[in-house]
Amino acid sequence: MTELTSGLLSWFIKHGRKNLPWQSSPPNGYHVWLSEVMLQQTQVKTVVDYFNSFIKKFPDITSLANASEDDVMAAWAGLGYYSRARNLHKTAQIISTLYSGIFPKTYPEIIALPGVGRSTAGAILSLTFNLPHPILDGNVKRVLARYHRVDGHYSSSGVMKELWLLAEKHTPKKQNAEYTQAIMDVGATVCTPRNPDCKRCPISKNCSAFVYNQQDNYPNKKPKKIKPERSVVFLIYKNEKSEVHLKKRPSQGIWGGLWSFVECTDNELEIEEKIISHNPKATILESLAVFKHNFSHYTLWIRPIIVSSPGGANDYYKTNDVSVGMPAPVKKIIQSLDLINHA
Repeated sequence: MTELTSGLLSWFIKHGRKNLPWQSSPPNGYHVWLSEVMLQQTQVKTVVDYFNSFIKKFPDITSLANASEDDVMAAWAGLGYYSRARNLHKTAQIISTLYSGIFPKTYPEIIALPGVGRSTAGAILSLTFNLPHPILDGNVKRVLARYHRVDGHYSSSGVMKELWLLAEKHTPKKQNAEYTQAIMDVGATVCTPRNPDCKRCPISKNCSAFVYNQQDNYPNKKPKKIKPERSVVFLIYKNEKSEVHLKKRPSQGIWGGLWSFVECTDNELEIEEKIISHNPKATILESLAVFKHNFSHYTLWIRPIIVSSPGGANDYYKTNDVSVGMPAPVKKIIQSLDLINHA
């Protein structure tokens, strides 16, 4: 057992997080898997409420497998990275069919499931079954990169290979569940991205970045790229009942499987053609203020246009009673329209 491992295990006894909603004794594989997927690119404080709500609606793998895609996407709406929700649904159906609703227990079985990568598989095996499998989520990467002063950014395959080797080196044969939770907890609460609390860190005396006073230099920052910008027009068709038209997006791509407004480019000719093709009697009422929505890899500028669509009926929804899953900016517009309708 390495000094890092023993230090983390000792720290975990007194300081580790043991009351998160997905933690139980004995561990629940469904809860562990769901939490690990939700925690990808998302902080614990955000995930807790979504997890509790999701479990209330889908208490086990079988209920998730039997749900409609729209119900799953609606429960996920707001967490982002919607391919995670689609893969959850697919995986639940596979587990329900092939494993009678019981989470599989071997690495080859788990890594074959949709949306499950090496780190997620390792976390499930470690936290659920106490098996010695390494993980490498964002918190663990940061701890190891500082402890060993790993040069280079995670986007480099060479850096990732080095970090995986280090993760394997420190993963113990016993007490694996405690170790896995401990290194994630230290990364999340002590070895934070900014202003790490090295005085409270149980492994700082052997941390290379701390010894050389280079905590702020590790992990190395990713070379900056200019974030591209795109623009889109939302055509908000509104009938006489103040209901709005929503259209289900394709399962692939941004906001896959969610319900949104009809979109087009910010070109007056295309806008006119889209409106006429939807309803020849439709007319533009007003343009709302342009606003931006940030994705991880680009910025989207959205221009909402409200269109009067007399007689519109198919897939029209009351603004105060939309139960389908919607992207965050669509939900924001719907809520603002509901306030106007009831002012």
